[in-house]
Amino acid sequence: MEPADLLTQHGIDPARLEPAPHPPARAQTLARVQSPPPRSCVVCGDQAATARIVVFPDAGPRWTDWCWGHGMAIRPRCTLPATLEGITADLRAVAREAGLPGAVDLAFYSSTGAAAVGRRNEEPR
Repeated sequence: MEPADLLTQHGIDPARLEPAPHPPARAQTLARVQSPPPRSCVVCGDQAATARIVVFPDAGPRWTDWCWGHGMAIRPRCTLPATLEGITADLRAVAREAGLPGAVDLAFYSSTGAAAVGRRNEEPR
């Protein structure tokens, strides 16, 4: 889930959150989490375990402090391809950018049998 979506779901007004620098430095985030007294989760009020800066279109960048549970709920989503076809497409694009020969023909097979059937005619058996 996106942080802004979770805040909206809980009726938290971004204008009430503390303004934050943009872009944030990792050191600022660590200092915020480690500084006494401990901060409270913006959603539930439990002790915060992490902090993030959320940029709102109308309110700008704001600090948000998150407990362990809510922090895990807003973890960044994995953007890696989940299918063999998606992985192959990404690898082809990188090979093309690098100027590698045969980038267009790059293929992966799920088994040696599938590879043998899918081989090019000029390749030896």
